[in-house]
Amino acid sequence: MTFGVGAVGFVVFRLLKIPNPALLGAMFCTGLMNIAGLYPAFPLWPVSFSANVVIGVMLGRQIDRNLISRIRDLALYVVSMTVGLMLLSLLCGLTFFKFADVSLKTALVATSAGGITEMMIFGMSINADLSIVACLQLFRVVIFLTLIPFISVLDKGKSNRPQWKSPENLSPADCFSKVDYVLLTFVAFIGAGIAAYFKIPTGAMLGAMVASGIFAVVIKKSYCYDARLRFAAQIGLGVVMGQRMTYAMISQLGEILAPALLTTAVMLAGSIALAFLLRRLSGWDMLTCLLCAAPAGLSQITAFAEEIGVDSFTASVFHTVRILSIVIIYPWIILWAI
Repeated sequence: MTFGVGAVGFVVFRLLKIPNPALLGAMFCTGLMNIAGLYPAFPLWPVSFSANVVIGVMLGRQIDRNLISRIRDLALYVVSMTVGLMLLSLLCGLTFFKFADVSLKTALVATSAGGITEMMIFGMSINADLSIVACLQLFRVVIFLTLIPFISVLDKGKSNRPQWKSPENLSPADCFSKVDYVLLTFVAFIGAGIAAYFKIPTGAMLGAMVASGIFAVVIKKSYCYDARLRFAAQIGLGVVMGQRMTYAMISQLGEILAPALLTTAVMLAGSIALAFLLRRLSGWDMLTCLLCAAPAGLSQITAFAEEIGVDSFTASVFHTVRILSIVIIYPWIILWAI
């Protein structure tokens, strides 16, 4: 029943074209159930663990030979954008903490450029206020995707598009077999279990991501997944997160509007500056540079790049490295800070 309510939230948020509808729609609908006192009692950890493993495997798919070769070719640009966005995340987190009545861990997670799903998972693991994290992450993504095309027209200089192209369709020999998928599932759960046992931040997701990515690189093949599996995993996470939402958390949202606008403006200005830096270093057109420096999730950026005709593979390389870096490094920074 609870998963069904989450699925309804997914459908509603998708119709409203809200980014990451499966996770956010499920979380808010089941959160309303919890506030109304209708949330049923059942063990949540198997749902959370399994969903984290699935999300980790999906992130691990980005770790392949094509990604490694592109990172080598684009090392200076990728490292510059990744470091710059991590520093911007820390600046915005400290600013939000100063002006909003929230905990430091909530402020740092809510304003980080790590992607909605990934930061929601980490926020859940350290008991951050998930409603605030969701609202700020969503607010920033919507603002950036709306403004990017308008900002890009301000650049009138000569430019060129990057020449990197996404890999062609793989031959059957390069794709996972049924046995490979069984082994991938086993390896992912083992990696997730080990990382969770040693209490690594977002251990289930991170362990599955690293294990599945390394496994694919070792056997020199690529795997894919049905989009419905991603939606199911995100609905599962949303169901778990909805149990954390309370009336007090929802009522606090009205008090963070001004700090949210301030930190979004800081992130916007910093990202535009990074895009101009990338434009100067690479000579690429401003639209491509803005997408590479935008602090939004990988799925949103890739879909947006396809929609407006920008090389989505180049953008995905930048955002894969950024998200992997923030998922691996940023939680340790936050735990040290708090």
